[in-house]
Amino acid sequence: MYIKHRVQNFWKYFILNREELEHALRENDHHEITHLLQDLNEHLKTICACGMEVEMSDTGFYEMTFTPQGNKNAQFATALLKKDAPQALSEDWIINAVRPPLSERAMHTILRIKDKEVTGADFHVYYTINEISKTLDIKVYCEALKDVEEKRRESMVAFMLELFIGELEFEARISSIEIIDTPDEEAENFCLLPNLYEDICDIIIDQDWMEYHDPLSIYMAYKLDEKPVSETLRKDMKLIVTTNPQLQEELLSDSYEMCKEFKDCGGEYGYFYYEKLYEDEKEALVRQQLEKEINELLYEMSIARTMGGAVGIYYSYIDVAVFDKDAFAIALAKINEKMNFKVYYQPFLK
Repeated sequence: MYIKHRVQNFWKYFILNREELEHALRENDHHEITHLLQDLNEHLKTICACGMEVEMSDTGFYEMTFTPQGNKNAQFATALLKKDAPQALSEDWIINAVRPPLSERAMHTILRIKDKEVTGADFHVYYTINEISKTLDIKVYCEALKDVEEKRRESMVAFMLELFIGELEFEARISSIEIIDTPDEEAENFCLLPNLYEDICDIIIDQDWMEYHDPLSIYMAYKLDEKPVSETLRKDMKLIVTTNPQLQEELLSDSYEMCKEFKDCGGEYGYFYYEKLYEDEKEALVRQQLEKEINELLYEMSIARTMGGAVGIYYSYIDVAVFDKDAFAIALAKINEKMNFKVYYQPFLK
């Protein structure tokens, strides 16, 4: 079953359990909430490798948060889950495709490290603004982490950062994290973790950085060092732009693990290609505009979503995550009816 239809089935099942879950949230019945969530998360496993959390906000809304934790396969799935959520939920439920900043959970999270209770306010953040990459290099100090094993404290810091600044800004703005054992008295910029999101927002405005609406809108560019080796598809590439760098790194090393995992969840990664029309600079603009138009057409119908592409010596490419292969094949034929040049499609995983 394709991922589009798995999403539809998930929401049908959720609606069946909605009343019980809402009652449990109103009554703050942790046992029943845990039981219902375990069941829902089992169904979610057929769509993506992530879980979901629920809570009741202080404003009286029910809130559902999917937790991809940077996994691009999961981000495509949770974005589709949010997009195709039943209209009946919109009046009472807030649905987050990724973890938002400063949630109720963030404000109430307490880590127990040995004999100490640690909150966000115990994490000191020192940061340097990288004006070229438009990101922050940060150092984090928390006294309770001093004697904690390295991997565990890295995991704790990443978890707390995502809780307080949200998955979007964590992915878009943080370029490096260093955990330090003593406060950095000479740092130019300092804040407590609960204030970091506000600082980031101020920097975005002051520095006129691009704003993003979801992690799948963050484009990265790669100029390939090696000269293209042949006229074979994808072997002639000179410049890659992508919202899925994890996948590109695998493909460049001839690895297909993400493709296999996405296929197991009912999706498919692939690419449109067509013979190059212009010189590189103009071709890049044409490819970009065509990608935008294709995405507007296909994503509206939950058929596929574009994720960048590449310009080569002989071909141009538009990469896509496909959610419904049958509808996609029909859509491709319709697209070619309106084009004055032929567009082809190839999955990455043969």
